[in-house]
Amino acid sequence: MSTQRRYRRIGLVLGGGAARGWAHIGAIRALHDAGIRPDIVVGTSIGALVGAVYANGDLDWLEEWVSRLTWQTVVRLLDLRISGGLLGGKKVIQVFANRFNGREINQLDMPFAAVATELDSGRETWLQDGGVVDAVRASIAIPGIFTPVLHDGVWLVDGGLSNPVPVSVARGMRADYVIAVDLNNDLLNGRDFGGAVVDLPPVPVEEAQPVGVDPDAPAPAIATAEPSPLLRRNGKPFPDWLQPSPEYSRDVRVPAAPSARVPSLLSSIAQSIDIMQVRITRSRLAGEPADILIQPRLGGMGIFDFHRAEPAIEEGRAAVEAMLPAIRACLAID
Repeated sequence: MSTQRRYRRIGLVLGGGAARGWAHIGAIRALHDAGIRPDIVVGTSIGALVGAVYANGDLDWLEEWVSRLTWQTVVRLLDLRISGGLLGGKKVIQVFANRFNGREINQLDMPFAAVATELDSGRETWLQDGGVVDAVRASIAIPGIFTPVLHDGVWLVDGGLSNPVPVSVARGMRADYVIAVDLNNDLLNGRDFGGAVVDLPPVPVEEAQPVGVDPDAPAPAIATAEPSPLLRRNGKPFPDWLQPSPEYSRDVRVPAAPSARVPSLLSSIAQSIDIMQVRITRSRLAGEPADILIQPRLGGMGIFDFHRAEPAIEEGRAAVEAMLPAIRACLAID
């Protein structure tokens, strides 16, 4: 296989998307398998976390760690707060701090930048120096979920608020060719936010009645099994808002039937973040396109489904493999 490249510096951009970010692991694996090794890595939010681990040479460790995550493990990593955000983030970030071992960004194996957003001004901030842990923690500070981070006298929150797929940062770091991974293309089960919603006319009740069935007869009872609540180590159940949603199974998410129930706190936050991410991502990519855009199909995965690493990793790999002919052609790799 020829290693002669048409471009000198390849930039890899890893977008934000919370738990969907495990797809980045599969994407990087597929690039490496094809003989494509980026020279620069840039990330927002979960993309900053995976990107920093990758730049630290710890991708094998990360894949093994996320593959062992269960819903119970994820819940136990949460440290609840009553101010600034639901979660302090100390337990989660400590896992990665042990791997980074106090390293500075300029000590990583390749040039790296994380994107965060100034809470007061809304400006995006490129974190290219200082501690790796501090940069990642600021980039993943989802508003309302993780507490903001004070950095050089400025409160920073998630980079996805300003630049969910930071192609511009890779260009600013002199990348000649940019491969970007967008986790937001297929959100909310693939619904498109671009057009109006058209309601279908309701089916008349009389047309929906089966032939030969007495419409006045009581409907047969349907037995449904109540799902067992998730239990803590002490045998007590977790609060309702930390339980998996009832329409969720381990490997498949089935859209719930329409309901008049008020959405839960986390559901409202998650749906709002999804909508925001789609809107901002489309706007930024329209003005700052990547040379190759990788878009895994992750619409069936929620932002808190960190325990579903395996399908996310496989989808990330598949999305890159689908684009390999175009990547090879541009990079002049046989």
